[in-house]
Amino acid sequence: MSTIQEQYKEELNVRLTEWKSGTLEPPFRFADMRTLLAITVALPVIALIVGWFL
Repeated sequence: MSTIQEQYKEELNVRLTEWKSGTLEPPFRFADMRTLLAITVALPVIALIVGWFL
């Protein structure tokens, strides 16, 4: 049992070190949200405008 606990502690330390280093995720930029913003805001607005005049 102690070997499993030791492996768990080692794995936890490795993951904690990776998390603290900040290398797990790239920095967030607003440019990354362009596609999502276009789909959730621009397309519905365009559809409402077109639908209003049809």
